[in-house]
Amino acid sequence: MRQNTSSPRVNLPFQCFHTSTAPGGDFKVAVLFVRGANPKRLQCALVPFIDHEPFKIPMKYVGSMYDIHRFEALIPRDESTNLQLYSFSITLFDTDLEQIVDIVWYSSLGISREYPLLQHCFAYEHKEKRPKFAKDLILYQIFTDRFASSTNHFKIEGELFKGNTIIQNNDVISKNLRNAHCGGNIDGICKMLPYLNEMGFDGLYLLPIFKSNSAIKFDTEDYHLIDEKLGGNGALKRLRKESFGYNMRILLHGTFNHTSDNHPWFDRFDTTRIGSLHHKDSPYRNYYTFKDNGECCYARNRSNNVKLNYASRSVRLFMYKGKNSFVKTYLRLPYGIDGWIIDSANQIGDKGSSKNNFKRLEKLCKSAREVHPDCLMLGHFVSDARHILTTDTNLDGGINTIGFTAPMRAFFGGVTMDGEPIAYTGEDLRRTCENYAVGLAQQIKLCLINQLDNYELSRFYTILNGEKSLYLAALAVLYTWRGIPCIYQGSELGDTIVENDIKEHSPIPFLALKEHKVSIYSSKVQKAMQELAFMRRHNTALTNGTLVFIASGGAYFAYIRMFDNRFSIVFVNASRQAMKLEQGSMLFPLFASMYFQNKGELSSNYEDTKENLLIPLSGKNIRRTDHGEGLEGLYTLLSKENLSVHSYGLNKNTDKFFKEFLNELLKGKTITMPARTTVIVNNH
Repeated sequence: MRQNTSSPRVNLPFQCFHTSTAPGGDFKVAVLFVRGANPKRLQCALVPFIDHEPFKIPMKYVGSMYDIHRFEALIPRDESTNLQLYSFSITLFDTDLEQIVDIVWYSSLGISREYPLLQHCFAYEHKEKRPKFAKDLILYQIFTDRFASSTNHFKIEGELFKGNTIIQNNDVISKNLRNAHCGGNIDGICKMLPYLNEMGFDGLYLLPIFKSNSAIKFDTEDYHLIDEKLGGNGALKRLRKESFGYNMRILLHGTFNHTSDNHPWFDRFDTTRIGSLHHKDSPYRNYYTFKDNGECCYARNRSNNVKLNYASRSVRLFMYKGKNSFVKTYLRLPYGIDGWIIDSANQIGDKGSSKNNFKRLEKLCKSAREVHPDCLMLGHFVSDARHILTTDTNLDGGINTIGFTAPMRAFFGGVTMDGEPIAYTGEDLRRTCENYAVGLAQQIKLCLINQLDNYELSRFYTILNGEKSLYLAALAVLYTWRGIPCIYQGSELGDTIVENDIKEHSPIPFLALKEHKVSIYSSKVQKAMQELAFMRRHNTALTNGTLVFIASGGAYFAYIRMFDNRFSIVFVNASRQAMKLEQGSMLFPLFASMYFQNKGELSSNYEDTKENLLIPLSGKNIRRTDHGEGLEGLYTLLSKENLSVHSYGLNKNTDKFFKEFLNELLKGKTITMPARTTVIVNNH
């Protein structure tokens, strides 16, 4: 939610903050805080959309504290949808209360003089329909063939390699690890559960494990068979049974959009004599889409990924509608997985296209919830997915590529998702992340999976050119961001990634990881992950809270996570030098959220409030800087909190640093952000 303090438009008149953005609160009442003018000169209105039409509801002035004013209004419910949209309008009168000086609108994009578009409004869902466990998840993404083996060694092209050694291309006959089968299996994952639990992970995200000749297995040949090379169906049952003992969730990645060209339905090599590719009279002909020239429609133009045609009733029955459909089978015991990540979710549709995409995804999710009401249904997206996520009874969330992975790789690593160099600032990151969050309900944001890297991307440590401090700083952001943090297997290796050229598809020295004996720095990375996981689970602001940017610039940004009476303030400095940041009124959202809940302590005497020159005079804003006047008393309240400081990166964690950092923070003047470091301040 963009605050006026960080807006490039310096001629806007107020600072505003709306707190009703986190789940668990009372959504019957909208609360707006305004700073910058005497409240008697302000006329605030709630503007909800009911039946797609806006109308104004006057807000009641409740009282003020330290020149911050609280306004309230009941929110009428739109019975036609679960998603409630609304914004605010604020009118400023002159001192005689006769003429209008200014009118502004406040939406999730911040303050502007333009009427907010529907998609820019605040949003929340009336009914919580997402699994409660989702917001607490910390996921570990596993490429099963490359992660761990039950035999304690990998077997590649007939040769055995111990599970605590680094394996490189030159170690195998073909000199190509990417396409080789490495011998990792699901039972190997079972043996790693104690390690994963120790590291703070409570969810496994398994990349495709269904029958396929390839190692990566995104080209499924049989949806009802777990690949024998990975241990078969029995291995998944054993993993499910073992995972219960660690309260570990299991999510499977499913290729609902396409099959392998070796699938019997398609049968490229005509082994069954009834495959649709070679036989127009095949019973599976309408499972796919064939053009007039006889060519088939492929997913992403990959000839081994043949796109399914969901206009076919048979496809719908097999994939999600039938009693023993693909989506339902694995949600039931003895597999009993906790949810699906649907590959290429935005491409699923009819007749070789994404036609009826919303409808097909909605039906797929509905079928899944019929057998497992509390399952988590997520989409794998590499592009903007908000048009899908905001539709009711559809996906719970998805992979947050646009709103997290891409901007984080650009900011910390200076590269695009394609690996091309890019000049990217903290302000660019703030704008990108805020804009992507616009119009999404908080419940949706908490179900977005955040990753720094994955099986498709070069390892994050690699794009940092071995910057150990930046790696830790970025991990701290991942664990404190809004949504589900997800670590790709082997990210704990740290400096070993570069020193041994460990790529995204390289086998993992899993025994060395398990014993914390990879390198001194990798042990430091593992310890940081454990600490961050513990911190996240013991601060509801990090699992449930909203996220508000409070500062951004060339090589830095800062944000607050807030929920109920808990908060976490995160300062990120990626530059090579420490920098002093003027605090101004950056903590205004925190103060409003924390200390204005007891109405009995608010003053309603208009004469007690002062105008602090944030407002425009004679149509011009005479103040171009924000020094945070009037907030001194609130820092006194903040000083009474039980605060802790955690530092990840180049900065050395010492009691002296913690004391000095808190002392600066509580003075409300400037804050010194150490170089190449993320600093986290939590209350307890």
